[in-house]
Amino acid sequence: MLTNYKEILNKSRRRVLALASDVLTAYELTVAASREGDLEKASEARNLLKDAHNRNSKIDNEIIKTLALFSPEARDLRVVIAYLKITSELTRISDYIRSYAKKVKMQISGEMELSALRDDMNSFLESTRKSLEAAIASIEAESEEQLENLYRKVNVEESKCDDIISILEKNILQQICVNPEDAEDMVEFIKSIRKLERISDRSVNIVKLAYFAQKGGKLKL
Repeated sequence: MLTNYKEILNKSRRRVLALASDVLTAYELTVAASREGDLEKASEARNLLKDAHNRNSKIDNEIIKTLALFSPEARDLRVVIAYLKITSELTRISDYIRSYAKKVKMQISGEMELSALRDDMNSFLESTRKSLEAAIASIEAESEEQLENLYRKVNVEESKCDDIISILEKNILQQICVNPEDAEDMVEFIKSIRKLERISDRSVNIVKLAYFAQKGGKLKL
């Protein structure tokens, strides 16, 4: 029974990591699509994550069966609960990425003038990528020191994202004042980057969950 349990646990872990890898790849494709004006990459990103919710359900069902069949003890129970919640966080992140990939067409078609925002936008996208990378690395981290380093890193990047978003919103509002005819599109753009900003928030949650799985304690998300 123990062997079967470990096999199932490892299978769930591999599925979580596979979803995490696809989420990061899709994000990188979406950013590349935005920077290079490549609609094919935006479509590829959306397709890569189109079944994210189904994959989430499969992982959830597998974990629920594991809990029912094996009644894992404290540490293993923390691990399966963490996988359950990490999968949920990754699925929400996939929704944000797919939503932003959909908005890339608007940017590429030239319906909005975004050149004045390019530098801040690039900084924001890079910080978001770093926070997501740190979160995914935490799932595989084996030591408390690694987790603490990743937690510090993801918090730094999350803070940067918050600061840059404030600057972007201020600049966008100024641009609306100059070109009020672009107001509707600019408001939609603000909504899309606000969704992306949540990636760093959820990345912090993932690192907390990874820490909880390994060290226990109180879980606050």
